[in-house]
Parts: sequence; C-alpha cells; structure tokens
Amino acid sequence: MDEIAAEQEQILKEFRELEDPMARYSYLLALASLLPSSPDDLKSPDYAVKGCQSSVWLKAWAEDGRFRFIADSDTYIIKGLLYLLMNVLDGRPLAEASGAELYFWRDEMLLGSFDDSRKKGISYVAATLRTRARELSKNE
Repeated sequence: MDEIAAEQEQILKEFRELEDPMARYSYLLALASLLPSSPDDLKSPDYAVKGCQSSVWLKAWAEDGRFRFIADSDTYIIKGLLYLLMNVLDGRPLAEASGAELYFWRDEMLLGSFDDSRKKGISYVAATLRTRARELSKNE
C-alpha cells in the first residue's frame, strides 16, 4: 500500500472509531481549526474551485519535485476536509499526487449526512487537486 492510500486508510480508521455521527461532525469541525491560515490574496476568483456549494479556494505549485498547495473555504466543515486532503497530498512527489486515487472523502462514515450538492462539491475539490498535480508534473 502506498503512502497516500495508507494516509487515507488512517483517516477512515479514525472516523470509524467515532460511532456517533455528531462526534464525526465535531471532529471534522475540530480539524478545520488545524488548517493553516491562508494569505488574503488566495480568496480571489483566480483560485476559486468551480462547482462547490461553499466557496473554496485552492492554490497549487511544485516545490523540489513535490506537490504543494494551500486551500481555504468559507465553511468549517469543508475546511476540515481540506485539512484532511492536505495530510493526504501536500508534500507528496508530483508523480504520486497526480496519479493518486482520492477516495476517503466518499466514505459514508464521513459524508453520510451531507446532501448531494455538497458531496459533488467535494469531488470537484479532489478532481481539481489531481488536475493541478498533473499539470505541474508535466511542467517539471
């Protein structure tokens, strides 16, 4: 199992240990507070992720052959998911990040209470991350 898959399995394990849906929701909110603060210029149309119910901004770049990104949202629940995505992808080699299958966020344990439009928005964030990683790996 590669490191990206292992990180996702660890996330799922942590959420499965929280049997109560409100505990899982509270945990996601707590993770939101761990998301690194973003610079003010991130919240511009240039970095907006299209298709999300919430506002999400994402800036990605390559650094020493590794995929790096910062992200922010106007909702705490999405900030919690962005924090988890950072743990999975940020700092990974570009080739790994561009080919990563991101699946942890699809698990009903995490998103069981989310409506379809919110689930779709999160899929746009994951797809945007992979696309940007692919673009950056082509330029390396």
